[in-house]
Amino acid sequence: MRELVVRHRIRSVADYAEQIAADALNGNRERNGTNKGFDVIAPGYGRVEVRFGQLPNDGRIEERVALNEAKQDGFDFLCVVVFDCDFRVKGAVLIPYEAAWKFVSESPYNRISFSQACSCVGAINITREVDIASQR
Repeated sequence: MRELVVRHRIRSVADYAEQIAADALNGNRERNGTNKGFDVIAPGYGRVEVRFGQLPNDGRIEERVALNEAKQDGFDFLCVVVFDCDFRVKGAVLIPYEAAWKFVSESPYNRISFSQACSCVGAINITREVDIASQR
């Protein structure tokens, strides 16, 4: 963990998800804490907001992520990363803003599930790329 903090400025699971998504997309993680709209700038995708879910130890399938209204119009793509309870990458998908926001705006808690994200028009499965990035 110390190496992650010192070398990569990774202090949390959110930071970790952002970094491996950036690596998978050949992008750059935005480390500015005041940036409210996106986490990564990636060639071909522009501004990417990264959200993660982690499956709990008890076997429940909890793979929903939430976006608050401050994120509206703040990114071009949403990247949803789901980790197993041991932080292995279970799945990752990249979806266009319009498709993501449609689900989020219709949800009472501003959420989108991994399976909903995968079903969106324009969804790109990037599980393999994110998993490879996590093993570096």
